[in-house]
Amino acid sequence: MIFAAYFLGFIFYSFLGWVWETTYCSITAKHFINRGFLNGPIIPIYGFGAVLVMLIVNVFGSLVLPKQAVDFNIINIFIVFFAGMLLATVLEYIATVILESLFHLKLWDYSKDKFNFQGRVCLKSSLFFGLLSVIFIMIIEPLTTNVTTQIPEMVIYIAAGVIGVVLAVDLTVTLSSLLKLNERLRSAEDIINAGVENTLVEAAKIRDTLQEKIEERMDESLLISRFHYQIRRMAKSYPASISLKHNEIWEKLKKQLNKPAK
Repeated sequence: MIFAAYFLGFIFYSFLGWVWETTYCSITAKHFINRGFLNGPIIPIYGFGAVLVMLIVNVFGSLVLPKQAVDFNIINIFIVFFAGMLLATVLEYIATVILESLFHLKLWDYSKDKFNFQGRVCLKSSLFFGLLSVIFIMIIEPLTTNVTTQIPEMVIYIAAGVIGVVLAVDLTVTLSSLLKLNERLRSAEDIINAGVENTLVEAAKIRDTLQEKIEERMDESLLISRFHYQIRRMAKSYPASISLKHNEIWEKLKKQLNKPAK
């Protein structure tokens, strides 16, 4: 029961994180952007952060069901704020390192922000996560707890099991595709560069022809159709992302996918 309840809490706050980022990014870009690493409407870093803060404020990690255990006073607000800020910053840094190591992909970059560290985390983002922790843990969590305590245990177990299976499938499909990301980017580069076996003159002619077709949108499928749905979705979800190995072709893909509809 305890694990299932925390797992559903993880899913709930991951969903709220997805709602926030999707809404903010869509308003900023003036068109819908489906944020998130996975297909489902969740961003796990928000769920991990919220659950970890809950564990800390509940007697430094003692396993009890999520409940209204934090009094709404200035001291507890600061504790939740700084705990959430620290944990979220560490999680964001770890997530960035994993993405760069496994997929050679940088989904966000804070290099242009003040008080950043290696472009992976920054003070502005950390402060926001701290504020979000206060909202999640001290306002939203007590409200949802009043509802979830009325739900039969069997329903919680079934819901956690079904959602867990769906999440596992989503994670498997996403990781399987992204592990082949660089191979597919390299293949697209070979097409544009006309291949190493052609002569330089022939390669230049073919390259110019393909480049012209792509730029004039005469044959966008030549570039885009070669990429799996997961990769196209990632390029649309994170228009500021950077490929650490094949950024030229990655930028071309993003440019085609993020062109405003006429």
